[in-house]
Amino acid sequence: MILYKYLQPSRLDVLQHRRIRFTQPGDFNDPFEFRPCIQGAASDNYVEEHFEELVEDDLSKYGALTNIVPKSVLKETLFAQKNKLPELFRLLEPQLIQRASSFFDTFLNQNVGVLCLSEIRDSILMWGHYTDNHQGFVIGFDSDSPFFSKRRSESDEFGFLRHVNYQIQRPQVILSDTTSSAWFETKSEQWAYEKEWRIVRVLSEAACRIDRNPFPVCLFEFPADAVREIIMGMRFSSSLLPKMQSLAVAFPRTTLLRASEDPHDYRLVISDVR
Repeated sequence: MILYKYLQPSRLDVLQHRRIRFTQPGDFNDPFEFRPCIQGAASDNYVEEHFEELVEDDLSKYGALTNIVPKSVLKETLFAQKNKLPELFRLLEPQLIQRASSFFDTFLNQNVGVLCLSEIRDSILMWGHYTDNHQGFVIGFDSDSPFFSKRRSESDEFGFLRHVNYQIQRPQVILSDTTSSAWFETKSEQWAYEKEWRIVRVLSEAACRIDRNPFPVCLFEFPADAVREIIMGMRFSSSLLPKMQSLAVAFPRTTLLRASEDPHDYRLVISDVR
């Protein structure tokens, strides 16, 4: 399968240096990215199952107190209140969720980047939105390239292509459920026309980092044989054509194409550059 990245004409450097940005969620044009509806901090079952672990963790922070009162006595006192814990937890939960939500926003924007691609190469809307009004170009990537297979383990949530799901409601998650992937792969159905796939990477693995506010630009290298198509837009400048042709030579598996208007319908015609 070929997946497409829409780019502005100023981004010829992507082809020149074979480096592409993985963007932080906070820099996306959709403010709902990676922001599900947080339904709760933890389920009652989770609190019940991890109660002893939570008690041990908290007591370890108060070494001076356990020198005065034996740790066993403190544990017995806390365990005697175990049945009241869910009620107490629910009282504190709104504050926990608010703090956790802010923490996750900051953590993700500091550590995670996303490369968004599309199944389609001839979307008039996306050419208009992402290529500076059809003046840019589109890169078609081979989804089977090792570039899209960077998982470090079978349970790793990073380094592989995932299909974006579109729905009306924001996904509901429990913070203690660390297996949920809804954070990464759900968007409003209003974006469904993009037919998006995405790959999420850890920004510390970037080949190049350019300081910029509010978020640095983190670039990842991709191999030349990962590129299968380069498509110039309807309004791609004729002055840039020689440079594009020169750059395309460095990609041995690539076909250089151009978009033009269909004479009868509201659609683009993609054809070889002659």
